[in-house]
Amino acid sequence: MINGPQNSCLGSKVLGIRGTTYVLSVREDGGYDLAVLSGEASVSDEEQGQQSDEKQPDILSLYPTLNPVIGIGSSAWGSNASGETLGEAAGLILGDASFFLPLSQSMGSSLLYSYSTGNTNFDGAWGASTELGYKWFNPNDRSISSLLIGYDGWDISGCFHSQLAVGGLWQRGRWQLGATGGVPLDGCLNNLGYAIGQLGIPIADVGDQSITLSLSPYLLRGIGDSYGGGRLGITVPVSNQLTVSAYGQYDDLLDTVIGGQINYRFATNGGFVRDPNLSQQGPASPLPWQAREFMTDRPMQVALGRSGTNKPSMPGSSPSTLGTLTSQAQSQSVVRLQAGEEATFSKEGMLLSQTKMSRERFSQLVIETMSGQNLLPESHVINLVYERLYGLPGRELLGILGSDWLIAARTPYPRLRGANNLVVPSDKLPKQQAQAEREEDKENEKGDDKEAQDQESQTEADKPESKPEPEAKPEPEPEPEPILLTYVCRAFSGNPDFSYYTGGVIGGNLSQATRFQTKSSSDASCSGRGAGSDGEETTVPQFL
Repeated sequence: MINGPQNSCLGSKVLGIRGTTYVLSVREDGGYDLAVLSGEASVSDEEQGQQSDEKQPDILSLYPTLNPVIGIGSSAWGSNASGETLGEAAGLILGDASFFLPLSQSMGSSLLYSYSTGNTNFDGAWGASTELGYKWFNPNDRSISSLLIGYDGWDISGCFHSQLAVGGLWQRGRWQLGATGGVPLDGCLNNLGYAIGQLGIPIADVGDQSITLSLSPYLLRGIGDSYGGGRLGITVPVSNQLTVSAYGQYDDLLDTVIGGQINYRFATNGGFVRDPNLSQQGPASPLPWQAREFMTDRPMQVALGRSGTNKPSMPGSSPSTLGTLTSQAQSQSVVRLQAGEEATFSKEGMLLSQTKMSRERFSQLVIETMSGQNLLPESHVINLVYERLYGLPGRELLGILGSDWLIAARTPYPRLRGANNLVVPSDKLPKQQAQAEREEDKENEKGDDKEAQDQESQTEADKPESKPEPEAKPEPEPEPEPILLTYVCRAFSGNPDFSYYTGGVIGGNLSQATRFQTKSSSDASCSGRGAGSDGEETTVPQFL
């Protein structure tokens, strides 16, 4: 297989090409088999050949590159934490915007990129994320790997949350294996760290992509404890621009969470892929002066038949079998082969037959010559040639020709706000639980006092009437002794061995904690009483 400006000799004939990828074989009888995968080749007498003095471009500049991509859409999620109706405990409907920017692309098989997103419900809730990622393609097994490091920030419950995110994803044959994690950077009491794995399973093909089912076990860390759970999701690529996804998950902290996203992405430069080879397709030396009729901006031209003027027919014209060369074609001094055609030549270079390749033959040549090799600058064009001639290639060809790579490279690892920027529900925070319990105790005490008063009134009413005694001055009831409440000051992040205020420069465990007493729970305060290994972590009262 030969690609690029490389001419060859077929006996006494010269094979000239431009923007062409072809497969040339020598038969046992000394003849030649020539198959063109992209571009156009021409075979003519050597004395008619003319070498083109056109300067050939650097081959590295001919690799396809990705254009920047803008995305818009909407995402939503809801949770029934603590058994509340789905959506009451937590949940938002957000408008999303994103921007994908390729920073560096090399050899068509590695990419350094940045990806930023922003979302808001246009009513006070908002958030933003950014990440720096690197992706690369391994031709040996056609796998695609990616790594990312990012930052998430969002405002909720009066506290601005910050999170450092890291992750990686490995794909092969559209199967996915990945993991991401988030570490809180803020001092919010309801922050959560997480680690989540992902197994992506392609369940049905849609065009040149697949509907993917994802199974994701995860672990949450917050308020001094860990919570395990699982997530089930599905992603449907409606088209290259539109993607719809949905998921559901469950754990002991957030209970049931369901969510989804719809996202529309479009390139800023007319298309997702910029391929310089699309403008290179045309006839080549040895007869460059005949190239004008082929110098169009179409990605390729495929001749399905020939007329007396030698003008190639356009895709979509009535097909015809070229078969064995006719006497008229034998008299021609130039033989042209366009993408999707193959021909047989004698050892002297005389044309014996010329035919259009079948789907199976084209696929065979691609698999035999390109499997396990680095992507060619023309790989994307060959994919377009196949699609125009025979329809959409199968998964194996899409992997070999780099179509899967070009799609995966411009698709960042999904980090949805509702799925990754998680917080502890307000009713799960220990401080609020304690307050709720104290309010319940007060209501119970009031109920007991009222019941005792009703019983006393009933007893007095049942007594027989007697002669009224002289009214005596009632003795004053003794004042009840005030109840003293004991509490300590505790932080809910960091090392549990330093979670309590001890009166020193660092925190300690519960046995070392300083005890405080108060007559009213509302008067309890931990202001200025820090904990943690540095003694600066914010604490809240915990009643004993």
